[in-house]
Amino acid sequence: MPDSTGRPFPLETSRAGVFAAGDVRNGSIKRVASAVGEGAMAVRLVHEHLQLRG
Repeated sequence: MPDSTGRPFPLETSRAGVFAAGDVRNGSIKRVASAVGEGAMAVRLVHEHLQLRG
């Protein structure tokens, strides 16, 4: 689901509401710290996505 500007959320895949982080993300640095940070960001974005739907 796009954000208020009509663009997908950061880390959102081509499937609305599905987010990717860490090694599964295209172009990822593939380091633990990056994966943890991206995972935390993905959780926050999932919460935002769900709030927009509800």
